[in-house]
Amino acid sequence: MGDIPNLLKAFVIAGGVALIAGTALLVGLIVARGHREVGREPPAAIDLPAGAHIQQVAVDGSRWLLLGSAGDGRQFLAVIDPRSGKATGLLWLRPEDRR
Repeated sequence: MGDIPNLLKAFVIAGGVALIAGTALLVGLIVARGHREVGREPPAAIDLPAGAHIQQVAVDGSRWLLLGSAGDGRQFLAVIDPRSGKATGLLWLRPEDRR
């Protein structure tokens, strides 16, 4: 009967240590990531099709998704790597032919 309180104390202490260690790890990772991105500059230019206009942008930490229209009215989706400014994917959108 005396083992249950000791076991409970051990679980509480282990949980507290895990909580403190996890918090310290999280703070350390945030600080390390913040220092790594301080000196980074955005790309000077992003290559797009001739005459293109950007209509919408969706940002994910490592990618930009651009919805745009070309000079001839066609729409496109472009996935851009913000570090290099290069398109990693380009998808032209075609309207469905409804006959």
